[in-house]
Amino acid sequence: MAEIKQEPMSKKKLEYVRRERTKEMRQQVISFGLMIFFTFIAFGMVAMDLDASFVIPVVIGLAFIQVVLQFFYFMHMKDKGHEFAKLFMMTGMFFALAFVVTFMYIVWIGSPI
Repeated sequence: MAEIKQEPMSKKKLEYVRRERTKEMRQQVISFGLMIFFTFIAFGMVAMDLDASFVIPVVIGLAFIQVVLQFFYFMHMKDKGHEFAKLFMMTGMFFALAFVVTFMYIVWIGSPI
């Protein structure tokens, strides 16, 4: 196996790395807490048996926010070097949205072909 040669860090660099890792961990814990809170809100609205025309868009909105938080904080998409993956995800979201809008129009609004 190849040996990894690691140079000792200076005290200043070590403090910088610790500070950055602490900041990253704090952001992950906050985003995890937000996702749990959004899940409780969604379950609470369904359990309270509110009107479905109100609950469904709110739950979908909360789910979208959770997906964005997971992409950026747990899949590290906010870091450099993930531009290609971001491009593919944005393209996929565009086509998914176009698909949903098109079929909503065909089924509910327009006359079927």
